[in-house]
Amino acid sequence: MDIDYEVKRMTKTLETGEFYDRFSNFDLVQGYCKQCPRYDTNYSCSPLDINIREYILDYDFIDITVTQLFFKIEDYEKDYTKEELNEVLNSSYYQERKKTVDEIVEREKTFNHAESITGPCNNCVADCKNKYDKCIHPEIRRFSLASLGMDSKKILKDLFDIELLLIEGQLPKYLNNLSSLLYSLDEK
Repeated sequence: MDIDYEVKRMTKTLETGEFYDRFSNFDLVQGYCKQCPRYDTNYSCSPLDINIREYILDYDFIDITVTQLFFKIEDYEKDYTKEELNEVLNSSYYQERKKTVDEIVEREKTFNHAESITGPCNNCVADCKNKYDKCIHPEIRRFSLASLGMDSKKILKDLFDIELLLIEGQLPKYLNNLSSLLYSLDEK
């Protein structure tokens, strides 16, 4: 299904300590994660077996990029079947998300010490925790902001003045994707 949309990307940079202090809300976010069918099935999703605070503070800065897709009024007011809505998302949101993730992963390579936060991981099977005793691709696995307990709704509002709209059976006026890059200017 072909659909017209406009894309807007914005990036903000914070020191990791400020980022962690402002946006970490582990209990709230894990409550949402537990409602996801991927919960505890993927090594890049919750629950993680790492010290999240140490993981984030091992880097000096974080660039947070929001990719925002805007749809025409006739497109977001239309009634879609579940299959049609999935087709719209696949031909718009997921394509733009992939472009952003690819750019961030390429940028990651320009630093001595960096890691993108672009999860959830899709590098092997969807339920990898049930198939493998440990992650078989730790060198390419990337976490999501949610798995790290970061409050995406608060990040969107506080840094970009954007309200989080959910997909609740219909296409919202706009969609957002948050991807990030943790990095240090010098190798640690």
